[in-house]
Amino acid sequence: MTQDELIIIAKNAAKNAFAPQSNYLVGAALLAKSGTVYIGVNVEDTKIPALSVCAERNAIQTAISHGDTEFRAIAVVGRKKDNDYFDETLTPCGMCLQYMIDMCKDIEVICYIDGRQVCKKVKEFLNSPYDFDEL
Repeated sequence: MTQDELIIIAKNAAKNAFAPQSNYLVGAALLAKSGTVYIGVNVEDTKIPALSVCAERNAIQTAISHGDTEFRAIAVVGRKKDNDYFDETLTPCGMCLQYMIDMCKDIEVICYIDGRQVCKKVKEFLNSPYDFDEL
C-alpha cells in the first residue's frame, strides 16, 4: 500500500465525517501490519463536545475492535464542508498525537504540510511526548 493510496482512502472516508458544529471534515486511513486498512472520520457530539472523536482515534479504535493492534502508517486529511479541496496543512491534533504515542508509537503519519505530502514518525510531531515507557 503506497502513501498516495492511503491518502486517497482518507479523502474518501472524509465524505462520511459528521461535523455539524465545525463543518470541518476529517478522514483517516490506518494501515495495519496485517495489511488491512481501517478508516476513521471525525464525529462531533453537539450536546457534549468532549464526547466527540477525531478521525485518527476513530480509525485506531476500529482496528483494535477488529483485533488488529500493530500499525504501519496513518494518513490524515481534512477540508471544510463547502470546499472541494483538502487543506494544504493538516496535522493530527495534540490529543491524537499523544494517543498514537500511547497506542502505536512507531507509526508513520502521512499528512500535508505547506502543500507537500509528508511522512514522519509520530514522535517527530511532538517536542516532548509524555511516554510511560521512557519514565
